[in-house]
Amino acid sequence: MKPPSKLLSRSVKPSLDRIDLMILDALRDHGRITYQALSERVGLSARPCLERVRRLEQKGVIRGYTALIEPSALGHDIIALAGISMRDPSTGTRQRLERALTANPAVIELQVVNGEYDYIARIVAPTLAAYEALTEAYLADPGFGIGRIHTTFVLKTLKDFEGYPVADHRD
Repeated sequence: MKPPSKLLSRSVKPSLDRIDLMILDALRDHGRITYQALSERVGLSARPCLERVRRLEQKGVIRGYTALIEPSALGHDIIALAGISMRDPSTGTRQRLERALTANPAVIELQVVNGEYDYIARIVAPTLAAYEALTEAYLADPGFGIGRIHTTFVLKTLKDFEGYPVADHRD
């Protein structure tokens, strides 16, 4: 996925009209839709539709395009949700850990959270042994300041993440 040209701040909300929302809804559901089909779906001619999509990309509303791939097809038979608690929450330690986790391709999602854990990570691995080796390496390195990793293994996915909901524009 291509990084956005400009990241949106959570406090800055771009103004999106009904057509923008229709475009986002269509692209979320059908990322490979042609601009011609998209323009027909939202009721614009092709050129203005393309200009709106480009504007949404430039504003960082559309962050990129990607294919949804079955994890097991790539050998990711283990999917784990790891709650990571810091022993040493100093700024330098957190930065080191965040750099290491975000650079690790097995960590496919990472959130800073509040509550019992400091981070929640979605991690993939080919085997339990590979997952254990990965987490043990993080725990063994005192420079990461991890106190505990609590793991919950995914047994079955009932609903995959396929994008954020777009406000209902059909009212």
